[in-house]
Amino acid sequence: MNTNSEYQQRFFEILSKRNTKEHKIIYEVMDLLNIKKGAAYKRMNGDTAMPISEIITLSDHYNLSLDATFRSDKYISFFHPFVHKEKSSLNSFIDQYKKFFKPIKGLDASEEVKLSYLANELPIFYYFGHKYIFNFMISVWKHLHWDDVNLIIGNVNEYEQEAKEIKNEISHNYFGNQVTEIWNSNMLNNLYQQIIFCITIRAFKSADYIQLLINDIENLILHLREISISGVKSMKGDKVEGSELKIYLNDFGNYLNIVQFDSKSVKSTFLGYDYPQFIVSHNKPFFQFSKDWINRLKKRSVLISSEGYQYRELFFIKMENDLKYFKERVDKLMEVYYG
Repeated sequence: MNTNSEYQQRFFEILSKRNTKEHKIIYEVMDLLNIKKGAAYKRMNGDTAMPISEIITLSDHYNLSLDATFRSDKYISFFHPFVHKEKSSLNSFIDQYKKFFKPIKGLDASEEVKLSYLANELPIFYYFGHKYIFNFMISVWKHLHWDDVNLIIGNVNEYEQEAKEIKNEISHNYFGNQVTEIWNSNMLNNLYQQIIFCITIRAFKSADYIQLLINDIENLILHLREISISGVKSMKGDKVEGSELKIYLNDFGNYLNIVQFDSKSVKSTFLGYDYPQFIVSHNKPFFQFSKDWINRLKKRSVLISSEGYQYRELFFIKMENDLKYFKERVDKLMEVYYG
């Protein structure tokens, strides 16, 4: 077998593992390249050499890096899901988080997937089960990414269907697999600071919404305590039966939100979850380097889920004290800006 044939087979092997099943790929290749079934098989088997134009067409369609396919493993390539501002919509907000699950969609149900989430902030998936926090996030996101949107925060019922949609994705693809999370004691501080800032610029429609938002945060912290005690993954009461969640606490090294998917077919690393720092890599050496680093960090962490009683209590005492201080600041600012 010549080198060109080997590279071509490798290209289709990576493509099939990462995206979909072979019986579907063959028809997509036929359609994308406008060729017949036999010609598509010959390309997939390496019997017919593909011109560069066809390789680029397929790599663009499947978001498959040519560097990852044809360059040395020492050369690391990244994927960035750029979105044009003029095409931005609420769907682009939802789709941004669905990109987390793309590598494991279409995998055989028997394939075990392990997920690790190193959280600079609270893992983003917990927010979607809380209506007012979800609305707040969407309002801020729209303001940051769309040129013609003023920051006006209030209750918007139109987002409820989208929240339900993303919750279903999370329950099936995130909480439906083995998950290990590494938290830190300041992971809600960014949310607190955003709310404080929004009060000072009078971004909230009414003072009533701020109280609803604070109530939602209190419910979120109660929920975090519940899952930490039980060691079972859930989203605000929607428990995934028999699905174990391991939560560790570590205040060292948590500068980015890092998510890793680890299975027989998938070795994927995600850095961040919002623009412009959202980066995806399927490079195996980079994955292994990151995984080893996360595992070392985990060994130097303390377990706070399930049997980790002592450290869990200390963690939530700090969470409650931080919340109390945050609420006191809100009360003082409300007198100034909404009194």
